[in-house]
Amino acid sequence: MNALSTRQLALSGLGGLPLAMVALPLYVHTPALYAADFGVALASLGWVLLLARLFDTAIDPLLGLWQDRLSPARARALLLLAAGGGLAGFGWLVMPQRDWPLLPQLAAALLLVYLAHGWLSIALLRYGAALWPSVHGRSRVAAWREGWALLGVLLAAALPATLAARHGQQYAMQVLVLLLLLCSVLCLWLLRRAPLALPPAGEHVVPHWRQLWRDAAFRRVLLVLLLNATAMAIPATLLNFYIADLLRTPALAGLFLLLYFLAAVLSLPLWVRLADRIGRVAAWRGGMLLALLVFLPVLALGEGQGGLFALVCLLTGAALGADLAFGSALVADVLGERVAAQGGAAFGAVSMMNKLALACAAGLALPLAAQLGYQPGGDASALPWLYAGLPALFKLAACLALPPAVTFSGART
Repeated sequence: MNALSTRQLALSGLGGLPLAMVALPLYVHTPALYAADFGVALASLGWVLLLARLFDTAIDPLLGLWQDRLSPARARALLLLAAGGGLAGFGWLVMPQRDWPLLPQLAAALLLVYLAHGWLSIALLRYGAALWPSVHGRSRVAAWREGWALLGVLLAAALPATLAARHGQQYAMQVLVLLLLLCSVLCLWLLRRAPLALPPAGEHVVPHWRQLWRDAAFRRVLLVLLLNATAMAIPATLLNFYIADLLRTPALAGLFLLLYFLAAVLSLPLWVRLADRIGRVAAWRGGMLLALLVFLPVLALGEGQGGLFALVCLLTGAALGADLAFGSALVADVLGERVAAQGGAAFGAVSMMNKLALACAAGLALPLAAQLGYQPGGDASALPWLYAGLPALFKLAACLALPPAVTFSGART
């Protein structure tokens, strides 16, 4: 097909913005809102959040399989239903009925938001994989989608934190709901002008998870994605502890995150251009090696060295750009013309891997920190090895597991 214009690429990935604006508050702000503002007991809150997240992780492959079986007309109708349901659920989550029991409302709102977010995320990935079915095209589609998503993360991170300091957590979240509603309506209106994906080539094929799982290349890419996502999730889990108790610069946490995500946004077009020159697999391997090199000096940082850590955030953010640009694009390469018949199941599995990585990171890093004698506010000498050393092992494993280019296609990728 003909190359897409910059305007078409921007429109194709625009849905990543509101989706990212929802994801961060679910994990970061919801616990504080219900514990501090609504007075929900931590133990009960923890169980509801855990069960809801387990549901969120398990449901994604099923949502993907369902999407593979839908006609285009039904898929569009359910996409609009999911968008409306997700917005309603997020509003309910932030503004529950105070005279009703809070925990059942929290559980119901979370399930509604997780269902909608999972459905829309998989649909966006599936659409992007079919939109420009070439090696170079998929990287560009993914880069624009992830760039919009990073902008959404920045908005969701900066706005509630700024407003909460002055007006409280609940007010900040209510403003975020309003902003999300405006962004979602604008995105839906603009997406009417987004380019259409190629007509599905495999409508007659009945998708089946076992057929997809028998593909050795797909299984290997899933392994790479799980290892790589775990390498990113461990530092995210330990970041606040590392900044507060090792660097002793908790006031700079917001600045570090800003530098990290800005570097990722700015690096996306550079990674795409590099992939055009040396191939996508080689470029992603280069991004992984950059992250490995940057992890090493983190082991030697100590109190008051926030300036050096800011440089680390810039470089690891640049490496993140490669992860975002190439991961989902390589899944689409493996699928090839099967995107229409099996794209939903494949990207449902990818979404599940990302969520498993978050669970694995928390389940591995936090107990290890306790075993090594770390307690918040106490001795932090073990944190560098957990914050940088452990992720480096996972990143190295992902780099070694990344298949050669010929696995994906006869042409260089």
